[in-house]
Amino acid sequence: MKTISLKKRILIPLFIVGWAIFAIGGYFLNNIETRQRHEAVQQQAIAMQSHLQVALKNKAEAMEASLEFISQNRQLITALKSGNRQQLLKIAAPIYKRQNKQYNITHFYFHDSNRVNLLRVHKPEKHGDKIDRFTALGAEKSAATFSGIELGPLGTFTLRSVLPVYDADQLIGYMELGQEIDNVLEQAHSMFNVELFLLIDKQFLAQSAWEAGMQMLKRPHDWQMFSNWVLVSQTIADTPVALLHAVDQEVAADYIQIRDNVGLDEQNYWSAVIPLQDAGNRRVASLVMLHDMTSIIDSSTHEMLWFAALSAVISWSLFILFWIILGGAERELASARQQLIAIGEERTRQVEQALNIQRVLDEMLNISLPPLTMKEVILKSLDAVLSMPIFSLQNKGSIFLVIEGEQKLEMVAQRNLPDSLLQSCAMLPFGKCLCGKAASTREVVFYNHLNEQHEIRYDGIQPHGHYCIPITSEGHLLGVLNAYIENDHVRDETEEGFLKNVAATLAVVIERKLAEEKLEQLAHNDTLTGLPNRALFYDRLDQTLALAQRHESKFAVFFLDLDHFKEINDTLGHDMGDLLLRQTATRLINCVRKSDTVARMGGDEFTVIINDATEQGSIEIVAKNILKSLLDPFELNGSTCSVGCSIGIALYPKDGLDSETLLKHADSAMYHAKRERNSFAFFKTRPE
Repeated sequence: MKTISLKKRILIPLFIVGWAIFAIGGYFLNNIETRQRHEAVQQQAIAMQSHLQVALKNKAEAMEASLEFISQNRQLITALKSGNRQQLLKIAAPIYKRQNKQYNITHFYFHDSNRVNLLRVHKPEKHGDKIDRFTALGAEKSAATFSGIELGPLGTFTLRSVLPVYDADQLIGYMELGQEIDNVLEQAHSMFNVELFLLIDKQFLAQSAWEAGMQMLKRPHDWQMFSNWVLVSQTIADTPVALLHAVDQEVAADYIQIRDNVGLDEQNYWSAVIPLQDAGNRRVASLVMLHDMTSIIDSSTHEMLWFAALSAVISWSLFILFWIILGGAERELASARQQLIAIGEERTRQVEQALNIQRVLDEMLNISLPPLTMKEVILKSLDAVLSMPIFSLQNKGSIFLVIEGEQKLEMVAQRNLPDSLLQSCAMLPFGKCLCGKAASTREVVFYNHLNEQHEIRYDGIQPHGHYCIPITSEGHLLGVLNAYIENDHVRDETEEGFLKNVAATLAVVIERKLAEEKLEQLAHNDTLTGLPNRALFYDRLDQTLALAQRHESKFAVFFLDLDHFKEINDTLGHDMGDLLLRQTATRLINCVRKSDTVARMGGDEFTVIINDATEQGSIEIVAKNILKSLLDPFELNGSTCSVGCSIGIALYPKDGLDSETLLKHADSAMYHAKRERNSFAFFKTRPE
């Protein structure tokens, strides 16, 4: 009987066990890599789904804010209530043009209270049809603004917001804004560096209308390519037909589905199928995402081939130093696995960081869209910055704005700063402490500990550091962002770059709010006296009328005309006349309550609204106080003069039920008062 040598007894089992270990290790390593790729693609699909939801939400909120702002236009409301299409088009056309240019608004509608279309501003020739879209029905049911995406007959998606419009608690119709969202998918394609294919369920489309629409958009339009879906858009020319056929044959699911090893144009992709729903919560489309895995798979294959070659050399070397070599191989396997995990974690962290940064910057820009004050916008922006989870910023900080015409900073927003520090830093000269130095040098100031540069101290101060970032626009300093960091924190370029982007975004937000405030001031206030102008007066009068009608209250309208004003202009000049008008405005404001309104109608004519005027005696007291105040001498740069005034008074509801009648009767009463000069008169239906 032939015996097996001891060498073979030892080496053959070792050889078999070694190759078995190699095969098992390769199997598990391949499974780990497959799971990591699956998780990476799924996380990227979830991130894209979240990005699409956030982007659509932000756009919807912006359109809702625009609708709320547009609905304040009384002329527009009056035209909608009366169903006057020509007047509606005249008023709404410039608004639509501005919304289209600034916010990419593509649809602007007006419907009556029964959802019958009165006017398509973007297509005036088409009207009279009843609107039964989910967004319109949602607005009707909720009696509030309702937003969502709607699938059009061409296979394109439109984000729509519908606002019910009320006048004196009565529904008079609906206003609707919409915009195409193709650019959202383009942004997602660029941001996530993936290829996208959009499939629409055929049951929601008509073949002829869809094919005509695709031809108009110069896109492929093969209705028969798939059984249940049609392909409406793609980011690359090649089409993964086998993958899309598989998606077409599967039962549509409400969750993300992952597929691996999709070959296309000699590249290897992994795919994710993301369900898309419209405003009616219907699964109307699927977004197929292709993630290029070619380089990752090639890298893994190369590493596996290298590992196999190394194992073969070790095996055929009679295992002389097999335990040493095997130990080294195990360390290499562990290192390779850790490297793959580290690469995956780093890529996930980078995606999360980019999404968080973009979220904060988008949130800051969107904060400035609603009608908030400057301080409210700055405080909300500061909260958005301090909520970032990926950097080492503490949850406290402040934002300063430059005081116009002075070398000083004013703290307009802060979070979690002690009261003693708030008092010291409320007004900060340029050059003082860290924020003042950032303002004077317009350079980023960074210190990770307390030192002599930190001039402002207080009892109980704890060790900490700062980033002080100047907020500038085209070389003009607007303010300083002050962020707190832990003591001995190491300066980080990515972190500092984020704060610089925040400061640049803050500059855009601040300049936008300043421009809005300036336009608001110019549109509604008299440039000479600062009082409400004629337009704002009529708006205030309409509001007072609405409140009085609702609460069955009374109010009075004064019409004032200065006596002898022409003589002042002729003798002292127009500059002294302007000075007299400014002083007159100040005296009138001091004669009424803060709840009342004083306005300049033009020239030397002023109007006053006295709210809650229940007693005629109290109205007479106000009129006498005004006469007395304006009869006192005026000091006009060394010259003294007296003018006095004549006041006509109309009472609601006794002397009129609308703005024009009340003002007309107050003007008529003023002419009666003019006969005596420096007196007042109530309106009477028959002159005495």
